[in-house]
Amino acid sequence: MGYDVHITRSENWWDEDGQDINTAEWEAVVAAHPGLVMVPMWWNAGRIVSKNPSDAVIATMCQVAKVLEARVQGDDGEYYDA
Repeated sequence: MGYDVHITRSENWWDEDGQDINTAEWEAVVAAHPGLVMVPMWWNAGRIVSKNPSDAVIATMCQVAKVLEARVQGDDGEYYDA
């Protein structure tokens, strides 16, 4: 078990309603920023997820969220800002 942090466009990452991040958008961000392939993040069910991310990974997630017009939220509902 671990603690996930999510990049989401929904009010809360667990909401089923909201604008999903589609795979094409995620792939475009990765293509534009090749260094992201080394960051432990993946697309899952309309959001980007990282398990037990370090502070550096969370900072990267915040940058990615800006590009995707989304936000970063932890499993417990807290939001992260870069």
